[in-house]
Amino acid sequence: MLTALGYGMIIMFLVLLTKKKLNVFTALILVPIVFGVAACLITGKDFTLIFDWIKQGMFFSMKNGKPKMGIMSGLVLILFAILFFGIMLKAGLFDPLCIFFIKKAKGDPLKVCVATIMVASMVTLDGDTTTTIVVCTSAFLALFKRMGLKLSYLAVLITLPIGIFNQLPWGGPLVANSIALGVDMSFLFRQILPGMLVAELYVIGVAAWLGMKERKRLNYDPAHGHKVTPEQIEEMVSSVKNFEPEFKRPQYFWFNLVLACTVVGCLIGDVAHGGILFMIGSAIGLVVNYNLEDQMDLIRNCASDVLIPSLATFAAASFTGILGGSGMSTAIANSIISILPQSLGVHMAPIYALLAAPAICFLPQDAFYFGIAAIVAPVGNQLGISTEQMAVASMVGQAWRLASPVIPALYLLCERCELNFFDYQKLFFKLTWPILFIYLFMHVITGAMPI
Repeated sequence: MLTALGYGMIIMFLVLLTKKKLNVFTALILVPIVFGVAACLITGKDFTLIFDWIKQGMFFSMKNGKPKMGIMSGLVLILFAILFFGIMLKAGLFDPLCIFFIKKAKGDPLKVCVATIMVASMVTLDGDTTTTIVVCTSAFLALFKRMGLKLSYLAVLITLPIGIFNQLPWGGPLVANSIALGVDMSFLFRQILPGMLVAELYVIGVAAWLGMKERKRLNYDPAHGHKVTPEQIEEMVSSVKNFEPEFKRPQYFWFNLVLACTVVGCLIGDVAHGGILFMIGSAIGLVVNYNLEDQMDLIRNCASDVLIPSLATFAAASFTGILGGSGMSTAIANSIISILPQSLGVHMAPIYALLAAPAICFLPQDAFYFGIAAIVAPVGNQLGISTEQMAVASMVGQAWRLASPVIPALYLLCERCELNFFDYQKLFFKLTWPILFIYLFMHVITGAMPI
């Protein structure tokens, strides 16, 4: 009966999110509580155990004599990481690089395409898709139109790096995956980082290829090509400089660069918990860049970016705690393993990674990680695949995430680029299927995932 309840809970969760009947915060709390009550009725357990299960999901539980961390570890990291990169972005840390690429592009389609993807890569480091789309379209849309470049290329050049860098520790996918599967966020990031770096090299290559195609289509001769006027370049530069100018602090660029490199370097080197590193970095960044009044203004400005993912992370304690504590997770895993051939073994990881890609694309992100990945991971455990390896496999499908019809910011992008969403999807899929195999290849050769 627990098996049926578990499947019912997952299906209800997926349906309510997909149909937009509940938001992520309320669905993660209310759906498991309803099914948790039903589980207590069936098994004859005390209803107050539900609160204990949620508590375990929030803080920690004991498994085989060892503590299994809840959501608090990940919550601290995402809260302070978003704040830290919000401070760095608003202070203008990435502005000089963005401006450098814009000025270098001039009137060459090849340079313009490469500059677009480099600027998008810089801006998206803060983990916000909408901000990246707004800044990049403001900087490049007029230039693409003026030069007669395809606006469909602008759209994909903006979203290709977003799909890669959304997997940073302060991005939604890695946070949801880490919490749903109970895997350390910093560890998971280090496992997928090589694949992300190779994928970034690939998308830069894609930008160069698209730029070469545009050179040929427009009969552009690099030796005698026309140049964009200084006024037009300044117009593009202004779109970067004038993004929340009241918070810009160009005089502290070098300090902020050293601070950001130090914090991220310590994170990769596992010097301390990521939440602690970003908390200290945020405090230093605020004190150095702003006076007391400006500090409070900036924190209020970043509040919505910090609050929304933090609330969803808190709510995840209810889902993971009740699913595991009630026994529904184990019951579902056993039902799946009973129908799978044992010969599948470790080969399940890459197979699951590829099959999950369409689900990651078309389902709400939290629905996939809490509703599917959390159930498949225990199945992998029984086939000899660790939870950490299953978590890595669950990230592979992020290659297709930025073609998802459930991401509202993509409709803003298509509107600005005067592009039909279906046409955008076709071009995006055409360019990103190699990224799936880049991730698989890199995860296998680095030992992050078995083949």
